[in-house]
Amino acid sequence: MTTLAGTGKLVRLILRRDRLLMPLWILFIGVVPVSVAASFAALYPTAAARQQFAAISGPNATFVALYGRLLGSSLGELVTWRCGFVPIVVGLISLLTVIRHTRVEEETGRRELLGSTVVGRNAGLAAALIATFGANLALAALLALMMMSQHLPAAGSLALGVEFAAAGWVFAAIGGVAAQLTDGAGGARGIAISVLGAAYLLRIGGDLSGFAPGALRGASGA
Repeated sequence: MTTLAGTGKLVRLILRRDRLLMPLWILFIGVVPVSVAASFAALYPTAAARQQFAAISGPNATFVALYGRLLGSSLGELVTWRCGFVPIVVGLISLLTVIRHTRVEEETGRRELLGSTVVGRNAGLAAALIATFGANLALAALLALMMMSQHLPAAGSLALGVEFAAAGWVFAAIGGVAAQLTDGAGGARGIAISVLGAAYLLRIGGDLSGFAPGALRGASGA
């Protein structure tokens, strides 16, 4: 029996167990940028109004810490900037999902029950990662379609979707590593969330500091 035997069955089990929770968070996060786009379009309907808003809000240190640097005044750039905190939420959900379907399963005894069947040693982790990666990919597709429905450029809409999915993939992987480094779900959550928090602080430092901001942003993965 290979270490990945039964992975497909476990993926189907995860999707069946999360058949309500997973679509809910995908839909909720996918709709947030659309509501932001509609709000900006209503409040700042002209290019001049958006430029004035960008000139006032862009240099604000609080906004920079929350959302990152504002690099333009088009509707798409404003939406991407205002949604700068959302990838952190995606990363948090993703790492918690992986840990829930690995370490939590072991603590509740369900993993031992499954282990008595034809399931490889690494199948549980692989299934959790595959399901979480797939959910993030679905989020990226939904987000891109929703943004294009607001008459925003297809390339930028796809890029925003990929950005969100990439954040989910990175921190799902970190959640998987944390689950392998600890014996319990609490310890795994502590490690993974600490890495997420450190990445966010690096992003803030990169945007607020005049010293090598590009390097700090690159190190944060943001």
